Amino acid sequence: MHLIVNPAAAGGRVGRQWPRLRERLKAVGFDIPFSVTNAPGHASDLAAEAIAQGHDVIVAAGGDGTICEALQGLHAAGKGTLAILPLGTGNDAARTLGLPLKLEDAARLVLAGATRRVDLMRAGDRVVLNAIGIGLLGTINVNAASIKIVRGIAAYLGAAAGTLFRYRCPHIELSNGGTHHYSGPMTILAIHNGVTTGGGFRLCPRAVPDDGELDATLLGGTTVPQRFPALVDAVRGTLARQPFTQEIRFTRLELRCDERLAYHWDGNGSYIEPPGMKFEILPDALTVVAPSH
Repeated sequence: MHLIVNPAAAGGRVGRQWPRLRERLKAVGFDIPFSVTNAPGHASDLAAEAIAQGHDVIVAAGGDGTICEALQGLHAAGKGTLAILPLGTGNDAARTLGLPLKLEDAARLVLAGATRRVDLMRAGDRVVLNAIGIGLLGTINVNAASIKIVRGIAAYLGAAAGTLFRYRCPHIELSNGGTHHYSGPMTILAIHNGVTTGGGFRLCPRAVPDDGELDATLLGGTTVPQRFPALVDAVRGTLARQPFTQEIRFTRLELRCDERLAYHWDGNGSYIEPPGMKFEILPDALTVVAPSH
């Protein structure tokens, strides 16, 4: 078992508090070898290295982005079990898996070692555990990462306030290869394996992480005044009530675009380049330390 700690998680709070957090872990018997990340993407390399050294369980301590980075390393290695100490701002992956959010309880669960199998999402050449956000949410995520004065949820809210007014809905095409086809403007495309993203936005309330299907919610073209009630519905899990929203269940989905689209994969910001990206389910692809249903 090997622990990977991201000191930049939760706006840097994990790094500042790590000595105290480690003592709390030791107090419940959780004292294992650990590595500390030093740059974005480093958790992937550390996870792959730990697997190569013979560790069979990789414990990711941080937020959703840290967890997803560690997952890349496990997937590249082709084996290993993922465990989580949720120390981020939103901790949506932990919520998806039904994990306790208190550090000591999460550590005890890891030590107990109960596991289950869950699905993964493939997005281009990446694998994702919980959520992908394209369009408005992706743009907010990318803009928040560029804010240097404040970090964490304050940066996210600051980016959201400006992005809501400036965002221009791009034209996209979506197809699941059969029953669904869409061509038109897009405000948000949320593709989920779990219910929430952003610390509680319930964009895909029917998503289940081990049912062999993915859930997507498409919010079509909107004006600025329409975006505020839509975001309220997104928190409540009622976004599908909006007349310009569609829900899609699929195993494979193709997105086509003529312009660069901002997106996030479990909180890690990037861009989808034309002509687009394909998404698909990888059923029963990952072993995680988590309680049963």
